[in-house]
Amino acid sequence: MNVLVVDDQREVVSGLMKGLHWKELQIDAVYSACCAEEARNIFLSEQIDILLCDIEMPGENGLSLFRWVVQKFPQTECIFLTSHAEFSYAKEAISLGSFDYILQPARYEEIEASIQRARKQILQKNDSQKLEKIAKDKEELTDGLASSYLIDLLYYHNKTNENLDKIFSLKLKRPYQSMIFCIALQQIIHWKPDYPEWEGSLLCRSIDNILSEVFKPLYIEPILLRYKRQHHVLLLCMDAEKSTGNPWALCQMGLQQYHQFEKKYMDFDSAVYLGDFIQTESFPAEFQTLSEMARQNIMARSELFVKGQQRHIPAWDKQQLFAMERWADQLEQGHGDRIVKEIRNYYEKPNRSLEKDLVLLKELHCGFTSALVSVMQRRNLQYSQIFGNRYPLQRYMEAHDTYEHFMEAAEYVLAFLADQESSSMQEDQIDLAIRYIQENPEKKLTREEVAEYVHLNEDYFSRLFKEKTGYTVKDYIIKEKIKLAKELLATTNMSISIISLKTGFGNFSHFSRTFKKCEGITPNDYREREQSL
Repeated sequence: MNVLVVDDQREVVSGLMKGLHWKELQIDAVYSACCAEEARNIFLSEQIDILLCDIEMPGENGLSLFRWVVQKFPQTECIFLTSHAEFSYAKEAISLGSFDYILQPARYEEIEASIQRARKQILQKNDSQKLEKIAKDKEELTDGLASSYLIDLLYYHNKTNENLDKIFSLKLKRPYQSMIFCIALQQIIHWKPDYPEWEGSLLCRSIDNILSEVFKPLYIEPILLRYKRQHHVLLLCMDAEKSTGNPWALCQMGLQQYHQFEKKYMDFDSAVYLGDFIQTESFPAEFQTLSEMARQNIMARSELFVKGQQRHIPAWDKQQLFAMERWADQLEQGHGDRIVKEIRNYYEKPNRSLEKDLVLLKELHCGFTSALVSVMQRRNLQYSQIFGNRYPLQRYMEAHDTYEHFMEAAEYVLAFLADQESSSMQEDQIDLAIRYIQENPEKKLTREEVAEYVHLNEDYFSRLFKEKTGYTVKDYIIKEKIKLAKELLATTNMSISIISLKTGFGNFSHFSRTFKKCEGITPNDYREREQSL
């Protein structure tokens, strides 16, 4: 165990280093520093278990140093030594969690006694942490083994009874032969906004603790097993001889209570699928039934689904429900929002069954893709122009697994087609602006006037114009005026004053200055050069 002594008075540090019986205190190494900066450097290079520190020091004081230590090295205990009996110091030292606060001058025996107590506390903490780690490791090992038996059970049905025996033995820790159980499957649907996804074992332990609290009053023992990422299998076990009332109803009640707690306090939302009370040999088949219910939950509804209690809708005919044969025309005409509305109206009806949802979604995905291909052929588009890093083609092709993914894919395609149509329209508007400038050189055109002529926002128009021509609107107007002026100077005998009026400059001096700036010579010199050729 190591100690760091910090005091700005070197004689105090020297006295403590020499005067205390470090060996008898079972201290392995003693380090010293005369300021907070030196102390920080020692902390960063050596393990310090006890900090023996003055409070009043030039620059950064001992309280500030310990505040840093608490953040970086929370296992370190601190004993403050100070000759200032100020209540504010003592109060802050206690609030920071210092081990002791000793007023100087103090006898060495008093300081040694405090160090001895701090050492004892550190050893007790270490022992406690070791025991906690052993218990945690044992619990994680048990959970890991039980989950591996579950996976083995699902792959090798002939070992169902054997593996379930092992799972019950590990998790119930008491005789289980007289117990009955039902199976439930939990699926984490999504994490709430601004909340990070939890590490798997932490997530499993947290849910397990909540389930235990919920089901304890119902005399049901839950066994939670990790199946795969964000999926858990739940075995709800009940003593057949002691159970009263309807066991299945009790399981439903408990899961509803858990779900209410989850929605209110947890960082995620999940769907839970509850099956029947079963015999051990029926486990694989029941699990497959619940897995299929989860696959059919394409709307990612976060609720409790009970086997056999799904509401059914009349037999459907996709030709009557969806006008897929018109989707290509609707996409081409910019009415893709009608397609989205059509799908939403079907899928977002309340109290709908999960039955056939997944099959229908795959057919809708095929229908939408066919419509998209038709539009691509009409517009001469390639897949690489639509899909890329922002939204990969592979992601689109797999977007038939859930309603959320399909709608995300559809809305991405609609946004792309709308942007492309808008870009084409904007390009036509810039061409119109260019023709307007070229056909009206005599006008004193402004950026605002041209933007208004093509019905675009002035700043937005300026950006598009620069992207298209490489010129600002003002520079392009001047370029076209000078172009006409050069033609008139070279081919006519018009006075330069008249030419300045015909090109919209208004007066001779402005025209002359602008011309020379663009061409490097005056209008008169340009005329003489061109007409002499």
